[in-house]
Parts: sequence; C-alpha cells; structure tokens
Amino acid sequence: MKLSTMRRIDAWVGRPACFLLALWMRVFGPLLQRRPRGEQRALLFVELSEMGSTIVAAATIQRALARNPQRPVCFVIFKKNVSSLHLLGLLDERNVFTIRDDSLVHMLVDVLRFIGFCRARQIDTTIDLELFARVSSILSLLSGASARVGFDNFDGEGLYRGAHLTHRVNYNPYYHMSQNFQALLEALDCDPAQIPLVKREIPRPQLEVRAPVRRELYDYVRGELGKLADLSQVRRIVLLNHDAGQLLPIRTWPAERFAQVARALIDDDEGTLVVLCGIPDAEPSARAIMAAVAHRRCVNFVGKTRTLADLLQLFHQADLLISNDSGPPHFASLTPIASITLFGPETPRLYGPLGPRAVHLYKALACSPCLTAANHRSSPCRDNQCLKAISVEEVLTHARALLAERASGAAR
Repeated sequence: MKLSTMRRIDAWVGRPACFLLALWMRVFGPLLQRRPRGEQRALLFVELSEMGSTIVAAATIQRALARNPQRPVCFVIFKKNVSSLHLLGLLDERNVFTIRDDSLVHMLVDVLRFIGFCRARQIDTTIDLELFARVSSILSLLSGASARVGFDNFDGEGLYRGAHLTHRVNYNPYYHMSQNFQALLEALDCDPAQIPLVKREIPRPQLEVRAPVRRELYDYVRGELGKLADLSQVRRIVLLNHDAGQLLPIRTWPAERFAQVARALIDDDEGTLVVLCGIPDAEPSARAIMAAVAHRRCVNFVGKTRTLADLLQLFHQADLLISNDSGPPHFASLTPIASITLFGPETPRLYGPLGPRAVHLYKALACSPCLTAANHRSSPCRDNQCLKAISVEEVLTHARALLAERASGAAR
C-alpha cells in the first residue's frame, strides 16, 4: 500500500474510528478490562512502520523484559518490517504479531486476528511507540488492555487519536527517540494523574544489543562480493547506502556527490573497495554512480543481500558505512562498523543512530527538520538544501578519520 494511501486512511478513517472506540471504552471499558497484576504485566509494544525505530527501542524492550520475567512481552509490527525486530533476538517469536499492509482487506483481516492474539495472551498493558499514528491507537484500544501508554498531544491542535490513554506521556522533541521510548515505559511507575508524564530526567540509554557473525551468511556475502572484486587485494571496504528510497526521497544526498566521495576514497588507497548497497529500487542511481566513478574498485552490490541478516553480515566485514538517513545506519549500530549518516529533513537529535562509532552530519537550516511528528513526516519541500549544504569534503574528512582510527585499532 502506498504511503500516501495509508496517510489518507489514517486521517479519514482513523479519526472517527478513534473517537467511537474511545467513547465505547469510556462507557464499557471498566466492566470488560483486566487489571494489571502489580508490577508484572502482560505487555504489548505497538510499533508498525519504522524499521530503524525498532533498533532505537531496543533498550526499552530489554528493560521491559527484565521487569516482566513471568509474563509475556509482545510486539505488533507490519509484516514487511518484522525482520528488523528479529535482528534484536530479544522476543519469543510466538509473541510477535505481524499485520499485512499490502491491502486494506488484508489489514482488516489481520486486525481481527490481532484481537484474538491479545486475548490469548491476556494483554493488560500497551505501550504505543508510534508518534501520533491513529492505526496504532486503534490497536491499543482493540487489545483490551486496561493500561494504555502513549504520546499525548495535550493542548496542541490536530493529531487527534482519541482520549483513551491511561498514561499520557509528553513527546519531547528535544530528547532522542530512545529517551522518549524509555519515558513511555517509565510512565507505568508514575501516578497517571501527574500530567504530563514523565516528571523525571531520563538519560540516553546505551545500545547493548549486538548481532553476532553468522558464518554461513557471512560466507555467502563474502562469496557474492568475490564475484565482483578481487578481495585478496582489498584492505578496507567502504559501503555507500546512496538511495533513501521512494517513500521519502527528500532524504537522499545527491548521487553525484556519492560518486565524488567514492572516487576520492579509491584514490586515497589502492586497497580500498567501495561497495554500493541497497534495495533493488536503488539500482538506477547505483548505475549512475558506477558510470561516474568508472573504476574497478567501485562495485554495485545493490539487491545482492537477500535479507537484513545478510546486510548485517556485510556490515561485519566492512570498515565504514556512509548513508542517507534511513534504516541501515541503525542496523549498523548492531555491528562494529563505523558509520556516517547524512541528516537534513530530519534531525539526529531525535533519530541519530546509537552506535559508538556513529557520526551524524547535519546543517541546522531554519526550515530543518521539516519531517516531524506534527506533519506525519509529510513535507512540502522539493529542494533539500539542508542535505545539499553537506559538502563532499566534509564527508571525506570524517570518512578518512574513521578509516584511520579503524586501521590503527586493527594494527594494535
């Protein structure tokens, strides 16, 4: 289903559905709902549409598991995004529910199945990780949970999702999203009457999840790379995730600049291999970069990784990832690879990858960020000067420093 279609459904179907369901819950909810049993809760996270956000939420999921050793911690996510959750290896797959979003009929069928899933696990608490999406609000209501935690708009206009939250948390645009997610879990320990929640400082959590080397997949990726380049002559591998995709193309740094970066890094060291990576949709831009670089040590690996697990194994054998703001830099934080992420329409203050060797480049133009929770990440901008303000030389300066640091560490 197209993003524009989902936005229209969320707006025109979601608003009345949220209103009617919230009204029903206010009248009948106290008679039908199960009450949480002390500190132990049958807890459901709702996070549908953002693969990178799943990685950012890892620390919150870990903490929830530690708090709930005797009761299930569950997760609902769109089927196309579930592989990002599997990368973390934190949840029992039997407690992960997926919803198809390829058609409205499939989505409605899966929502009905979701109700049964929640009843079977006696879900009494939901934590909605979405930023004001109405479909996640509806799922929180349909779960039958008596405790419903989420971001509330309070006195702000618009973004109506129904007045049904029992724990109303203030979305803080000056906190990283990992801290905002932690605030949702912390709200369960607070008096719900103390609005807005949470009235305490929350430090930025450390990402402690690591994806291991999986030898079979590692060897597959190595073999595919070996078909494109003589790896015996390669001392370092630089990955370029050069295409942000068709959903939000405004997040893409110009392809010609990726080509300039690739050529400069190749010229720096005869042992450097530059690898273009991404989903099959990135093939046209990859061909353009390949033509501009025109060098045997720049190879097109777009579409060669079969799954996210393959992509992580590619990260394990590379030294540096240079990427637009998208999911891969977050996945890279699960491995030792260094990364440079180019931000513009969104800000690293909220969405910067949490890896210890992650560099975020961002120009704080007056119009940036223009993709926000307030506009459901829909911007009128057609000229991303915020990204174009990031120069090739700036990227190269950081890339060379990270590669030198990596080489120094390997030498020790």
